[in-house]
Amino acid sequence: MSDNYTLEQESQYESGGAGTSPYPVSVYKHRTTEFRVVVCQVPGPRCHLVMCLPTPCTDHKGKPHTLEHMVFCGSKKFPYLGYIDAVASHNLGQPMNATTHRDMTVYKFTGLGQEAAANVLPVVFDHIMHPLIEDDNFATE
Repeated sequence: MSDNYTLEQESQYESGGAGTSPYPVSVYKHRTTEFRVVVCQVPGPRCHLVMCLPTPCTDHKGKPHTLEHMVFCGSKKFPYLGYIDAVASHNLGQPMNATTHRDMTVYKFTGLGQEAAANVLPVVFDHIMHPLIEDDNFATE
C-alpha cells in the first residue's frame, strides 16, 4: 500500500469451508480522503475490487443512479467515455460494473492479479471523486 494510506486494522476472515485456513485481512485508511481499503488475501489468480460509497437520497428521483452512470462518462483527469473499461480490459479485467442501492452505490471490478487492481484503482478513484458531468451526458442519462 502506498504512503497515502495508514494501516488501521489487521484480522482474519474465517470462510467456513472445510479444510480452509483463515484469510488475512488488512484495513487501510487514506490520509486525505479517509477512504478505507479492505484487503482480503484469498488464494487464486483473480483480484476483486468492490467499492461501496454512501449515496443517500431524500427525494428518490434517481439522482444516485444517474450519478453512477455519469461516473462512467469520464473524469477530470481521464475525460473519455469508456476509459475505465479500456483500462480494465488492458489489465486483463472484466468491464467495470456498478449497482445503486437505497443508501449506497457499489462499483465492482475483477481482474487477474494484484497488479491489475493496482492499475485500475487510481482510475476508478478519479472517476468517482471527480466525475466529468457535462450537459450532453447528463441529458442522455
